[in-house]
Amino acid sequence: MSDNISAGFERVVPITALLAEIITYTRPGSYGFRTNHAEQYATWTETAAQFEASGVHSIKTVGYHMRRLSDALEKADEAVDRGRNAMRQTLAVHDALRKLLRAIDRYREWVIRN
Repeated sequence: MSDNISAGFERVVPITALLAEIITYTRPGSYGFRTNHAEQYATWTETAAQFEASGVHSIKTVGYHMRRLSDALEKADEAVDRGRNAMRQTLAVHDALRKLLRAIDRYREWVIRN
């Protein structure tokens, strides 16, 4: 595994704790990841792009799902109504989080195999 990928994971580990706190304790539609935590958002998206540019499929997948999670959080914040669309966006956040966790597990398995 390259040093850039290792450094990328080290940068985003504290951000994952922040995201867990935001998703757990913040009201859906008020996540504010991009606006309230701009520095962490920039690091998260930069690292996701770095992972997506990797030559290893499992790392690309992690980067893709990182980007999908941040996009889902933004869309949930933009959901104006508090009806069905807001609920869909909230479910999309949880679906993106679940898929990111699964991609990280697959990456972990790849590291163990190689």
